[in-house]
Amino acid sequence: MKHTLTAALMAATALTAAPAFAQDLQEINVLTPLPRHTAWYPLIVGEALGYFAEEGVQVELVNGGDLPSTAFLENGQVDIASLDPSEVILAHERGFDFDVVYEVMHGAVEGIFVLDGAEAQSLADLSGTTIGIVGESDRGLLLAALGHAGLSEDDVTIAVLGESAPLLANSLNNGQVSAVVGAISDFVAIASQGVEVRSVLPPEMSEMPANNFAIRADAIGGDREEVMQGFLRAWAKAAHAGLVDLEATKAMVMEADPENWINEELGTIFLEAAQGLHTPDGEVYGDVRHPIWEGVLNEMVEVGMLGEAFATDEILNDHFLETANDFDRAEVEAEVAEYKAGL
Repeated sequence: MKHTLTAALMAATALTAAPAFAQDLQEINVLTPLPRHTAWYPLIVGEALGYFAEEGVQVELVNGGDLPSTAFLENGQVDIASLDPSEVILAHERGFDFDVVYEVMHGAVEGIFVLDGAEAQSLADLSGTTIGIVGESDRGLLLAALGHAGLSEDDVTIAVLGESAPLLANSLNNGQVSAVVGAISDFVAIASQGVEVRSVLPPEMSEMPANNFAIRADAIGGDREEVMQGFLRAWAKAAHAGLVDLEATKAMVMEADPENWINEELGTIFLEAAQGLHTPDGEVYGDVRHPIWEGVLNEMVEVGMLGEAFATDEILNDHFLETANDFDRAEVEAEVAEYKAGL
């Protein structure tokens, strides 16, 4: 009877404690281009392993729709927004004071894909050919890449192909186009048709940071400081955890993002590509790389998108990086092993 009563009291305590714990979590509103998605596995891993909850944070994703992402930061609708370099730089030119505090992906999410067995070894080798783009949003990337290769729009023919996986693959296979410009998802779409491709994106563009976490500059030191610190530390821990064991990470993302795992082989290709993007150049997760951003600024000046370059410390801020990386990596790896053992 004593054991039964004790168990009942413990159960009652647990039931009453759970809502209190949930109420202790502080929401942080984050604007991202995708929901809980394989490409954004740190969010999924961080929730699966409880890292955000440990920091007292509950992540609320905000869908920007067709509105400019920068507007959500300016209006205070989100704490953090995922922005591409050009969005940050052009917002600065318009007088908005945003700081990039964490580089989410340390490489370009797009590529210029040619058949794996193609003779072309660089973009310059595609002069005089037809290059396909998945959509108009890919045209800018291609034009910038052509400039890096010493070519211009006049040196190639550009064809808009659309998102159909069979069409993209067939266009490459039958020689209708020499290359396809698109994102990782398009790479996976082509692979789903049994076609092996590789990217000839100029090396200097492959390191371009994508989906950078930016905040309003006046938020640093503000009343949301601890929430942001907790979010970024949980994100960095999860980014590391997601690289520890492919099978463990697969289990987490397959449950949260089943649509991208109907075909496990293709889902694995997608995940491995995402892991490459989330892997830092060195030891610092989220490192804001000034030399890379200097290159982006200079390129935007060259193509007429920007009047003149400015110092990168006007838009990059490493204020949160030390605390974001303040975690025991061996402990994280042990937690991943424990999770996998429970599968």
